[in-house]
Formats: sequence, C-alpha cells, structure tokens
Amino acid sequence: MRSMVRYARTLAIVLLVLVGALLVSGGPRANAATGKIVIGYIVKTLTNPFFVAMRPVAEAEAAKLGATLIYSAGKYDGDNATQLSAIDDLITRNAGAIVVIPNLSSGIVPAVRRATAKGIAVLAVDTATDPPDAVTSFIATDNYQAGLLNGLWARKAMVGQRPVIALLEGTPGSEVNTDRMQGFLNGFGLDSKKFVVSDLVTNGDQGKGQTAMENALTAHSDINLVWTVNEPAALGAATAVKAHGLAGKIKIVSMDGGCRGIKGVQDGVIDTDVMQFPRMMAKLGVDYGVQAAQGKKIPARIDTGEVLVTKAAQPYVPFSPVSFGLANCWG
Repeated sequence: MRSMVRYARTLAIVLLVLVGALLVSGGPRANAATGKIVIGYIVKTLTNPFFVAMRPVAEAEAAKLGATLIYSAGKYDGDNATQLSAIDDLITRNAGAIVVIPNLSSGIVPAVRRATAKGIAVLAVDTATDPPDAVTSFIATDNYQAGLLNGLWARKAMVGQRPVIALLEGTPGSEVNTDRMQGFLNGFGLDSKKFVVSDLVTNGDQGKGQTAMENALTAHSDINLVWTVNEPAALGAATAVKAHGLAGKIKIVSMDGGCRGIKGVQDGVIDTDVMQFPRMMAKLGVDYGVQAAQGKKIPARIDTGEVLVTKAAQPYVPFSPVSFGLANCWG
C-alpha cells in the first residue's frame, strides 16, 4: 500500500513539473524568455526582388499569429555556408520551426538534419532539398512544370526556324535551376540539347546575365532562342541582345512573375514570363511553420501555382494575358 502511495506522489510530482514547463514555455517549442514561438526564415539573398517581396508578408503573418520571425539570407546566390550557420544559430535559439530556401539543395541537408534531430520542423520553400524528404514539408511552384510551359511555348513559336539555343543557368546544384532547365528542354523536345550552342552560369544575377549573353553572342551570333533561369538574368540578356542590334530577332523565355519581368513582356523585351507567387509562399511558410511548432501535422507538399504570361499566344499552350500578370505581379 505504501509503495502505491509513493508511486502516486512521484507521478503527481512529475506531472506538475511537466505542466509547469508547458506554462513557462507558452506551448510546444516556445521561446523560454518571451513565451512566443520563434520561426526562422532563411532565403537565398536579400538582393533578389523575389526574396525581398517575401519579407514583409512573412513578418506580417508572424505578427498576426503571435510568433517571432528571424529573417536572414545568404550573402549571395549559392552561399551555402551562411545558410548553414543561420540554421545552427536557430537550433541554439530553440526555434519552433525553420523555413529555408536552400542555396544548394544537397549542401543544406546536414544542417537540416541537425535541426530535425532536435525536433525542429524544417520547411523548404521555393527550392527543394536533395533528398526532398530531408524536410518536413515543401512549399513551392512546380519548377519543372514552369520550365515545361516555357519549352512548349518556345517550340510552337520557333516553327519554321532552326533553333539555335543559349541557356543562361542560375546556380548549378540548385533544384530550381535543374528543374526549370530540364522542364524547358523536355517541353521544347525535338532532341533539344543538340540545338544548344551555349550554356552559361549567371547565378540569377542581371549583370552576370548580361555578360553571359554578350559572351554567347560573340561566340554564336546566330542564336535565336534564349532560356533564362529567372527575370534578372532575362533582363540582363535582353540588354546584351539590344546592344548587339538583335532586339526582336531573338526570343527570350523566362520566369518569376515580378513586375519588372511582366513589364518586360508588355514592352516586348522578353517573350514569356512564367509567374510564381512568392507572397503566397511567404505566408504559407509562416502559417505551416507555426502549425508544425505547435505539434500539428502539416502537408508534405504544397504547390503554389505557375502561370505563363505572354503577348504571343501559341496553340495548345495555356497562358494568361499581360493584364493578369500586371494585376498579380510582385516587387
């Protein structure tokens, strides 16, 4: 009988300690000092308009949900080391969840696994990890489908011409770069790789895009189709094309959905812009991050959509007009 009493008292003490800990923390994975859930939000850079557009939405959503947001970035596109350090810092801070847009899909995984081993949910946004199941959830455009739309459009637009293609990549090793480029090549079909005469890296930067296009045209003046990983690279390429006196003679296909890119379509500077929706990604990243920090189950994959915008519709290729792009663009 006495042993039963001692057991009951011990159990009661344990329960009181656990309840006390929950009350102090303010809930699952809350910060001990503030009682608020801490959400880390790590993007690729703070210079790309795509990631700049995310920040105010993420901050507003965190404030609405009563969470503390720590927003940070790599120093440049491809800067894996800074992102690794940011994740380790968030682990030290006992973050409730970490939202990350990886600069390197495989390079970020060791830090992701350090976080998940501590019970911290990690959500990849825009760019998947490699392997994809390293994270709790993936929220993004279907980048392969976006590239496919560009390829399908370009194939129809190039009927009657022998394609001479330049590829302006972003950062090799990034899932976004790989999926967008492979989608474009598969959408274009016709053994597309044999028509590629130039394949250059831009890191998604406008200045590097211009330099890459200038180099491509110097080596191959007959280029008539350019795929670029994003709008900054496309606008840089368009500047080089104009400088060579070839404006209107070379088709440029790209994606992102920023207002500069859509205006570029409107002005005939680029031919297509497949829109994605960073503000939606930012909001959902915070929403699901908070839910995960609260111990709730969240979806493993959320597709935030992809819409091709062009002035030159092609048969059987789904598109939206420039007016849609202007009404829904960002940046």
